[in-house]
Amino acid sequence: MNLEQLLGRKILVLDGAMGTQLLTGGAKGCLELLNVDNAAQVVAVHNAYLEAGADIITTNTTCADALCLAEYGLQERSYELARAGAELARAAADKYSTTEHPRLVAGSVGPTTRNLTLANDTTAEAMAEVYSTVIRGLIDGGVDVILIETVMDARNASVAIEECRKINAEIPIIVSAVLSRIEGRVASGATIAKFVEDLPMDDIAVIGFNCTNGVKPVESAVKALSAVCGKPIVAYPAAGQPLTAANRFCKELEQLCRAGMLNIVGGCCGTTPEYTSQMTKMAARWCPHKFERRR
Repeated sequence: MNLEQLLGRKILVLDGAMGTQLLTGGAKGCLELLNVDNAAQVVAVHNAYLEAGADIITTNTTCADALCLAEYGLQERSYELARAGAELARAAADKYSTTEHPRLVAGSVGPTTRNLTLANDTTAEAMAEVYSTVIRGLIDGGVDVILIETVMDARNASVAIEECRKINAEIPIIVSAVLSRIEGRVASGATIAKFVEDLPMDDIAVIGFNCTNGVKPVESAVKALSAVCGKPIVAYPAAGQPLTAANRFCKELEQLCRAGMLNIVGGCCGTTPEYTSQMTKMAARWCPHKFERRR
């Protein structure tokens, strides 16, 4: 069963925060290096989210691009760390998958440390190489989906999408943006409608939002997105500051699920397997957002 079929069947649950789980477990420095230096710690996080019922787990590769890795002198290991992260997640997902409950792996591609709209020290060509290396590693490692997440700039996302399509013309791509503190706008300052307009939407399978300070900022954004876009929608906000308890977090997200506005629901920074467990039970009560099927 492919992603589109699954999205139409039920609201899928995306796992929670890999990074904060690793840090809570004592990890320091470059978390992506754990994919080769302490794989067991990464696998333990994957297993915990799968045990909690997650339909989709994300790879430990959000900062596996050369620009982020340069801080640790690891920029030449981008492909290696991306592929290793994908292979760990793939093995964990396969272990838990059944015919009735398939588990998918989303290859996480983060925002890097450059924003093409604002940066004057890089080019689209240079960013294309950065994204291509990570995406090749993820696809070679066996991911089901490419997740371009924590997007702050449509230009960056568009370059990443173009590179993905050069490598694999068919793999589903999810794009998830960060919202501005100004309601109705993404982090770059663009309105949600403008953000969508600037993306190559024909190449995107699912679109939505992650991070943010809790669930509340996501509610109006999802409504605005659904008004200008017929794609499946994802929302996986952070637990927020102060931290929103798991039961309250899920109740707030349930408003969007009950309204039939989401196809994928999950958690970002600060969310744990307990959030995933409660979200799995909550999401099962509601039908997924109706979307335009690909021809």
